[in-house]
Amino acid sequence: MNWTVRPAVPADAEELTRLRVVMFEAMGRDISNTDWERPCVDVFRRDLGGPGLVATVVDAPGGGLASCAAAFIRPDMPRPGDLGTASAHVHNVCTDPAWRRRGLARLVVEALVDQLDALGVTKSDLHATEEGRGLYESLGYKPRDGGVEMVRHLS
Repeated sequence: MNWTVRPAVPADAEELTRLRVVMFEAMGRDISNTDWERPCVDVFRRDLGGPGLVATVVDAPGGGLASCAAAFIRPDMPRPGDLGTASAHVHNVCTDPAWRRRGLARLVVEALVDQLDALGVTKSDLHATEEGRGLYESLGYKPRDGGVEMVRHLS
């Protein structure tokens, strides 16, 4: 199948939140309290495409999203040797179980990293699962302090 990655738009908010639920379930998180879901939809709807939140998605055949990745972008304060650029936190990387093992996570994360690079983001971090660590390492992320946090610096 020929998959196409596109930037997420506010109309994707419900599906991005659905995939966020799937992600938390896969991580073993208790999601029985759903009070957070509506505010999450609201954040995606309000902030996607603005300067602080970007996401990439692949549409599922027949409707909905097959995979997604998102990043919050934050300005960095100028400091010696750095006039102040931007950094990002990558999150919400998830593929619907029906579409896993097709390389979709790689497609959306690569596209997201390319977008962050194009925006001048010089550092991005994320929390990796064991399953995702190899993907992130292949894109230049390095483990920090032996934990789940990984960081990528644009050279």
